[in-house]
Amino acid sequence: MTDMTSTPGPDALGAGDNIVLTFQLEGLSVRGRLVRLGETIDKILSTHNYPASVSRLVGECALVAILIGDSLKFDGRLIVQASGPGSQGQAIEGDGAVGFVVADFVPGQGVRAYAKYDPDRVQALEAQSDGPLKPVELLGKGHFVMTIDPGEGMERYQGVTAIEGDTLAASAEHYFAQSEQVPTRLRLAVGQQMLEGGQTVWRGGGALIQKLAADDSRPSDAEDFEHALALFNTVEDDELIDPELTAGRVLYRLFHEDGVRVQAEREVERYCTCGRARLAELLARFPADDREHMAKDDGSIAMTCEYCKSEWRFTAEEIDAFAKAND
Repeated sequence: MTDMTSTPGPDALGAGDNIVLTFQLEGLSVRGRLVRLGETIDKILSTHNYPASVSRLVGECALVAILIGDSLKFDGRLIVQASGPGSQGQAIEGDGAVGFVVADFVPGQGVRAYAKYDPDRVQALEAQSDGPLKPVELLGKGHFVMTIDPGEGMERYQGVTAIEGDTLAASAEHYFAQSEQVPTRLRLAVGQQMLEGGQTVWRGGGALIQKLAADDSRPSDAEDFEHALALFNTVEDDELIDPELTAGRVLYRLFHEDGVRVQAEREVERYCTCGRARLAELLARFPADDREHMAKDDGSIAMTCEYCKSEWRFTAEEIDAFAKAND
């Protein structure tokens, strides 16, 4: 750990982009995590060329998945989804302008995210609005879902709450209040930076604090959390995404009077589970009649990954080989 209680000099930690780090306030029963994304979030959002309001929603979903999923202590993943009415917490499309937004985070591998939306309906909503659209305006009064997937052969855990508030951060806080009874506060920011030459890139930043449970070595004091919360609420969106303001400096600004200890950061990349072997094996599981229906005139099948937009084409011979291997 690095102790950041003294001077705001050059950061030993938290000086880069595409990182998540854990911190704890000195002498207080409060811990937190902070994430800064540059190239990682730009790849996720720019690949799809979403409308601005959808990009912000997808970016927020990715940030929530990282901030919460980074706490997993096993080889699994966290899936965060928000979907409109009629979805009942399942991975199906609701009837809002955005049918659903989903992100999943695997510690040590990275994050991916995307949204299913109606371009015409989103454009109409943006034209009528004089500010950023809220999740409920895009999704409707639907569900916020967090799913912990421990891995193959193990049972998933899923929690479902209503979409609440002006951001996905509010929905995540509502989830912790309802399902975990852990006082939690999140701040999320997603925005664009203009580079020299006029090019714009997406950036994202987020932070989370939680009240620690009491144990033999540390009492759990409600006043600790209220004190930390008052400081935490002063952080501005531009501080979370400013490329010139490091994660370490943000934490120093917020908590230097109490003292804050920071653990080594973990890198966060964009990842995707699509791959030639995996997708060919998936196709091979379909009945022959279904594969024939999907095939082009030459017998090949084309697939596009919804997350990373990679395009894959498989010959009939490739698929047959995987099908025989699975018999």
